[in-house]
Amino acid sequence: MKSLPTFAFTSLLLFMLILGMLLVASSSVNFFPDPIPAGIQITSGGTVTGTNLIQRNGDVYTLTGDIYCTIVILRDGIVLDGGGYTLRGSGSGAGVFLQERSNVVIQNMRIVNFAYGVKFTWLNYGQPAVARSNTVTGSTFINNTYGIAIYDFSEGNKISDNYFENNTYGIGLSSPGNNVLRRNQFWNNAGSIFDGGASANDIDTSNTVNGKPVCYWVNQHNKTVPSGAGWVLLKNCSGITVQGLNIASNVQGVLLHNTNDSTISGNVVSNNLEGITLRYSHGNVISGNRVSSNNGYGISLEYVSNNNIITENEIANNAKDGVNFGYYTINATVTENHVTGNGGNGIFFHDIQRSTVAGNNASLNKGCGIGFGYGPGIITENNIAGNDVGIWLSNANQNTITWNNITENTGWGIRLEGSQGNNTIHHNNFINNSITETLQASILGIWTYPGLNKPPQWNATTPIITPTPEPEMPKFAPGGGNFWDDGREGNYWSDYVKRCPNATEVQNTGVGDTPYFINENNADRYPLMNPATGNSASPVQQQESEDFAEASLPVDNAVAVTTATATVIGILTASAYLLLKRKHSTA
Repeated sequence: MKSLPTFAFTSLLLFMLILGMLLVASSSVNFFPDPIPAGIQITSGGTVTGTNLIQRNGDVYTLTGDIYCTIVILRDGIVLDGGGYTLRGSGSGAGVFLQERSNVVIQNMRIVNFAYGVKFTWLNYGQPAVARSNTVTGSTFINNTYGIAIYDFSEGNKISDNYFENNTYGIGLSSPGNNVLRRNQFWNNAGSIFDGGASANDIDTSNTVNGKPVCYWVNQHNKTVPSGAGWVLLKNCSGITVQGLNIASNVQGVLLHNTNDSTISGNVVSNNLEGITLRYSHGNVISGNRVSSNNGYGISLEYVSNNNIITENEIANNAKDGVNFGYYTINATVTENHVTGNGGNGIFFHDIQRSTVAGNNASLNKGCGIGFGYGPGIITENNIAGNDVGIWLSNANQNTITWNNITENTGWGIRLEGSQGNNTIHHNNFINNSITETLQASILGIWTYPGLNKPPQWNATTPIITPTPEPEMPKFAPGGGNFWDDGREGNYWSDYVKRCPNATEVQNTGVGDTPYFINENNADRYPLMNPATGNSASPVQQQESEDFAEASLPVDNAVAVTTATATVIGILTASAYLLLKRKHSTA
């Protein structure tokens, strides 16, 4: 009987192995291709099925009326002429579908309300016959998700003299690239051109976004983008200056791909799907821009973009995070930005890795004001107010959090989760954050499973792995230990006197004699009796909660209110800094 589980387990493994081999073998021929959709077909033999509204004259197929379904092209070397008629969909599917077709011309079409107006796709995996050398010209694309989608091993196609309006994406491009775009007009699209691949395409300034020429540069160095550009994409460039532009209606307003040592400054980047995006790009400076009302991230650094500086920008009312750093971002500097009213987090690092966040105003964001994972990193001298959570850490270790004003956030002032520990947190002012579980700080405990750490037992007589005897029950451990003081002074907690009514000051040191208890692994041993006034962190006046109720106002009012609040805080900060400097100079 003991051998039955072994037999069943072995059989299951053998079945999975055979199935996997079959899947791998089949994938070399056909790896999840798009199925041929239903609709009108121009067959490989040249006949037309499914309609009498397409007239054939040799290799030219011309519409003679409006059509309300997909046209599937299964033949190379033909011309599909819309004749000025409309191909109209119901919001899904493709208007014209080509799978591994070559030398097809689509012209004079009006394509409305499809997921894909024209879709180039592939069939085989491994060494596919790619869709290449096709042309789309003289056509109009309105209210589609993608006007034209060229991807999945599609290259060398020419897209010219087309008009794109009110699409989510005008044209979508991906590797291997080598497509040519000429004289296309993009008006009021959410994103005009999506270029998601590492390979380059040939896109010149004859293409325009809302009447402004695009700037698509590859392998350019030490140049300035011309004024008046409507979209900027830089691939494999260095030393480029992007300044003084007003950019809207793109997938990314400014996109740097493998571009280094460049400057993006003094631009207005708004109403794009994303504002400014860096991919594999290092040593760049993003400064003095207004990045607002984009439908995704305001500023996004992706795919190992290191040693970049983001400073003195206004980053407001974007739908997702104001500033978002992907994993493995190393040595970023984020300073003196006004990050407010964003639909996600204010400033968020998935992996902070020796980065510094200093002197920012992060307010009224729907997520955390500043958040990061791992470490080490530094968060210092920031004003963090009116967010869902002030500071949020996940699996974060050996970070330093000092001299921040953390005020009237609607959740915790600071929240630590996961396997965090050994973070240094002192000289911060935690003032009137919404007290949940009676604390302004939260450190989430961790469930541990001791039985999982014990090796299984091997029965030498019968080759069966048997369970560990007497498995231990899961245990809940309090969050990891952190340092809440510098050995002499800790943090200011506005609820300290309420929580510790018998606390008194220790010999005019400004430190209370009763620790501020968070959990059994975390306590501020030297809580301050008054707000910290060192560095440039300022004593923040006690404010009523309605001061931050403006988060629900219309966008313009909210920005005006938060700007005014930042100005007041800045004045207080400067005054406190001068007072501290005078104190140190006379000591």
